[in-house]
Amino acid sequence: MYGSVRTSLLDRAAHTARRLAGTARLFVVLATEHRSWGLTDLYAAAMTARFIAAHRLIDQAEAACTDDDTDLIQIRQPLWFGGTTITEDNQ
Repeated sequence: MYGSVRTSLLDRAAHTARRLAGTARLFVVLATEHRSWGLTDLYAAAMTARFIAAHRLIDQAEAACTDDDTDLIQIRQPLWFGGTTITEDNQ
């Protein structure tokens, strides 16, 4: 009896997760009007998101500085995150 209850709960959880994934996919398709996501599309989206997050981090860190003479213009990511240096050009 206990095994059948556990299996039933797992089955319901899997069904709910599948429905949520389908709903999320529908929202992504409707929001982006992009029908298929290839590996290169996913890679480009991940890289773009990383650089946008870094630029937002620069803006937040610059806003947190109390010294008005400080101008934060770059963030260096450690080697285990790709070793990237992102510079913001304020010209």
